Amino acid sequence: MSGIVDRRVELDRRSPPTVVVRCAGERGVRELLAGIEEEGVPVRLAGADGRDLEARGDGESGTAAGVNTTAVELAHAAARASPLDVGVGVDAEGRVCVHHAKRPADRPVVTADSTRARWCGHNAARLVVGLPLKEPPDEMEETWSHH
Repeated sequence: MSGIVDRRVELDRRSPPTVVVRCAGERGVRELLAGIEEEGVPVRLAGADGRDLEARGDGESGTAAGVNTTAVELAHAAARASPLDVGVGVDAEGRVCVHHAKRPADRPVVTADSTRARWCGHNAARLVVGLPLKEPPDEMEETWSHH
């Protein structure tokens, strides 16, 4: 008779505790990562297919997988893959979504466009540490040049 296997325990052994970010596009990724890191929470960057990307922070996925996947779908999959139960998705159109693994797939925590990516990163990290979410910025955020 086989025992019940707890996937989360197995996942925790393989993965350090991180917020997982799945990207099908690159707009806003740098700012998103900066927002998460500014709150002191570790992050793992993955392509739309869930495979780890190099830790360059440029958001280039190098794959066409997930081009038609929405930010909400990417974020929910990322949250389910995160040992911290928090994930972020960035779709090919530049939409950004923060999700929690225990929420229904169609009920994300936060969604925005790439101009508010850093705010989304802050809120993803705050969700992990239990701080209140930040209010949306009144104006567009400054973005880093992509030189």
